[in-house]
Amino acid sequence: MEDPVMRAAGAGPVHGERPWWWDAVCYQVDVGAFADGDGDGVGDLAGLRDRFGYLELLGVDAVVLAGAAGLDPASADFAELLAEAHGAGMRVMLALDVDPARGDPAAVLEPWLAHGADGFHLAPREDPTGAVRSVLESYPDRVVIGTGDWHLSFNLDLAIAGFAAGPLREVITSALTAPGPRTAWAMASRDTRRSRDDAALTPVRSMALVQLALPGAVCLRHGEELGLPGTERIPMPWEGDRPPFGFSQAAGDWPAIPAEWAAFTVEAQLEDERSTLSLYRHALETRSSHPAFTGDEVEWFGAPEDCFAFRRVGTSLICALNTSPAPVPLPPGELLLSSRPLQGEDLPPGTAAWLV
Repeated sequence: MEDPVMRAAGAGPVHGERPWWWDAVCYQVDVGAFADGDGDGVGDLAGLRDRFGYLELLGVDAVVLAGAAGLDPASADFAELLAEAHGAGMRVMLALDVDPARGDPAAVLEPWLAHGADGFHLAPREDPTGAVRSVLESYPDRVVIGTGDWHLSFNLDLAIAGFAAGPLREVITSALTAPGPRTAWAMASRDTRRSRDDAALTPVRSMALVQLALPGAVCLRHGEELGLPGTERIPMPWEGDRPPFGFSQAAGDWPAIPAEWAAFTVEAQLEDERSTLSLYRHALETRSSHPAFTGDEVEWFGAPEDCFAFRRVGTSLICALNTSPAPVPLPPGELLLSSRPLQGEDLPPGTAAWLV
């Protein structure tokens, strides 16, 4: 992994100080499945506030509220959540499905904007009349993630490419060289198995380091940092050894929550340095504090088959990934973090590493 063979340019630089969202980590919370504060068995904003310290511990820059159809932007719960988030230097956004071709998007967006929401993650819809854009013109400091010419372009190509170095390199290059807004990388498309063993977690952990090493923002979905399988909205497992794992005080059998998720709870993973949660915490902290995580271009290096290594141009950060069935030599440099323990000076199969 020596000579650079190709360079992929990112979006053009912003002059002066960069906006907060430029490399932000946006954490989407399915409100009804995150934490139940009033004991009715359904997650709510009160439950989210009770668990807000976890978001600070994790180190995210924005919380994106999904499942907001039943929420009231004028409620005291939302005002308190917004105040707590802003006090911690965190933004609050809404994930909404707004179709400007039917109805008036102002009726949906304006109340949230008026009550202080910091922006939106909009479902992929065309805006043929510019109706959504006209609403946002009165709030130039708010941020939109979506498809199209917004602040950040939501991108699921890493998930679609699968766990193979060649296709992953292609989608990364394509996204970073495409004209348009800055990329917001997501890995929200997960397998639907209800259980996950150590082998199944290997690509999940590796792809977390690839995703977090790239120029651009990052979109995480709650539970992703725990290595939870599945895409359905299953309640977040917080603590204890039986369902609902601290999600709610409501009585019941909770058949939707697998009993084997006791090993996936926040409590079980928090003090385990080998856990997926600990990997995400270390990665997010390093990403936000290490000077090597700058630069809007990546430079690719020569690598063995089914492997890649790229460097953030202008910095010393190298991200290496091995999707082959055999160990490969590590690029030169000081190891910052790896998704799995190394084998001497080699990068094991299914492993990613950060070096400087």
